[in-house]
Amino acid sequence: MTGAELDTALARCVAAGDAVRMEGFSFHLSGYAVPPRVELAAALLDRCLAARTMGLQADRISIGGGFAVDYCAPADWYAFLAAQRPGHYHADRTFDPAGFYPYHSPVAGADALRAVLAGTTATGMDRAPRTLADRLRDTGTLLLLEPGRALLAGAGASVFRIQGVKDRAGYAIVTVDGTSLSLSEQWFNSEFLPQPVLVGPDGRATGDAAHPTCVGGASCLESDLLTWRKVPFPRRPQPGDLLVYPNTAGYQMDSNESPFHELPLPPKVVLDRTDGRPRWRLDRRPAP
Repeated sequence: MTGAELDTALARCVAAGDAVRMEGFSFHLSGYAVPPRVELAAALLDRCLAARTMGLQADRISIGGGFAVDYCAPADWYAFLAAQRPGHYHADRTFDPAGFYPYHSPVAGADALRAVLAGTTATGMDRAPRTLADRLRDTGTLLLLEPGRALLAGAGASVFRIQGVKDRAGYAIVTVDGTSLSLSEQWFNSEFLPQPVLVGPDGRATGDAAHPTCVGGASCLESDLLTWRKVPFPRRPQPGDLLVYPNTAGYQMDSNESPFHELPLPPKVVLDRTDGRPRWRLDRRPAP
């Protein structure tokens, strides 16, 4: 909404009386930079204070989401960005490096929230800049946010069984019992770059040579690839092997898989390590 539209909306809230409870303002930004969030949060705080003078509640702001997850070391991330090229992907596909999720983020998770709260904003020509946290506290304003995948950083793994292997010039394509909808980076024309681990029925994960392999899904779509990148597995994949993608709890989006594929939603296995030795159980939804 533009500034003029916000003014009109507030006037209508006042006119509506008790029929409308105007609680505050919100925004949602793309990317993960801290300064724009601090700047907009401060602007919304000023909006709240002005709305209160009109008799409206206006006691909270939402800065949306999300907070980044730091998946890898900075040296590994920057080396990948510098080296990646179309030949590293099936069909010589190109990816815009700017479109990748920032798999290394210098400020991530709870540290990102700390940075936002510690950000300073000017409060008038005759007053020194103050932190956003101080302004929220002094004005009694509640901060709402959507941390997104940062809430589950380091947790979860997605496991796919290999159904078939097709050899191509210098690499292989494996088909797994899942679809690209299970790893939502493909929704954003990107890749889920943390490398999957290849595990055989006997637990064997290594061999004596590198076997570049990309990973296709089980649907009829040519675009249904979980991994376009030719991952150098330490041995040749075989039907029945498992592919384990790490750290996917925050963005495993299989709940949105299309029912017309007639694929059951993957079961969820919960590992419980709170009482001595690890235990596992299936995570079942209660009956309605």
